[in-house]
Amino acid sequence: MTRVCVVKQHTTYDLFTRTGPDLPAIVASSNWRSGPIGLWEAFDTSARIVVEDPAPECQLGKRHWSQYVQGWDIWPAGNTADDADAVDWAQYDIVISIDVAVPTRIVRRFPSVLWCYYFIEGGPAGIDGPFRGSPFFAYNIFLNHRLAKNLLSPASRSLRQMRTSRRAVLDFPYYMQSARSVRSLYPELATEPRAGFCLSHHSRGVLTEGDRAALAKIGPVRTEWHTIADIHRAEIQSSYFVVHPASMPSAGLALIEAVSAGCLVLAPVRCIWGFPELLTSGLDFQSVDELLELVHTLESDHELYQEVRVQQESRVEKWCFRNPARNLETMLRAFRSSAASPGRQRRAEMRAHAVAAGELTALRVARRARRAVRGARFVGREI
Repeated sequence: MTRVCVVKQHTTYDLFTRTGPDLPAIVASSNWRSGPIGLWEAFDTSARIVVEDPAPECQLGKRHWSQYVQGWDIWPAGNTADDADAVDWAQYDIVISIDVAVPTRIVRRFPSVLWCYYFIEGGPAGIDGPFRGSPFFAYNIFLNHRLAKNLLSPASRSLRQMRTSRRAVLDFPYYMQSARSVRSLYPELATEPRAGFCLSHHSRGVLTEGDRAALAKIGPVRTEWHTIADIHRAEIQSSYFVVHPASMPSAGLALIEAVSAGCLVLAPVRCIWGFPELLTSGLDFQSVDELLELVHTLESDHELYQEVRVQQESRVEKWCFRNPARNLETMLRAFRSSAASPGRQRRAEMRAHAVAAGELTALRVARRARRAVRGARFVGREI
């Protein structure tokens, strides 16, 4: 079985803060998100935490998120981390890094390993913005957070790039999870009856007392939690995962997790910019009144409820688990069959960096020009 290691630095705020003894314990130690736990279902996967490295590439992630986690207890007292220089990375077929956890100097010492990385921030739009041109730092694959809607074929551009330069971008969600990944963490809750609602994180701040009272007539309204396990239990106990129509737009990672926990997800399409395809057509709503009407319809039609829930589960299973797992295996085979030298990989990386820098500059100039035009039009109207 393919051996995979998920690795992060001890100062990285997201995901696990412990590496064992089992997956439920790893997830329970997480700072907020559950992450790509489907890797444990698909492969022989383990987690590692390494001491933060001063190399510039290992400091990039922190620039994007450090301002948001001031005062967080990121690294619990008594925890231990590995020295990345002392790890035998050759024991793994694939290493998946959260941000850039392992520096280039070490990556180059293990050319038989398929090195992959996500950046936590940026989501599915990151590859078109700050991470354009990736992968860099001698890594082989940039995981772009996007749903893997299609299986790779021999003609796929990313597969050709892997063969010719040992570099590629792969559609691979940060929540790489199956339709049952979350439920499988809590077998003790398997027979617990479901009722009511689990509200998304951004919904808690905009839920009014009137909204809560109206929803509570249908079932319990769950909005309180302190740990990732609390969130999962709230989802597993709920029939619906709801995004309030007054919520700020978000990528929608929580939708994947909620479906994996067994909820039927209800959210306004306009509130989910990253993964609107996970939502079911015909179930859109713009107000709490429309949400209540929709829920009453689903509550009175059990077959419709099950049909929609199974549809959402099928999408998560395919786009967030089966396709990503198969495509990563396909990439590993292409990587191993590639005749590209380390020098060729470095030259391809340098070219990609130059092209990306030019494209980003052009985009910034175009945005400034559009803003100037809009400003001139506004001034003209005022005059």
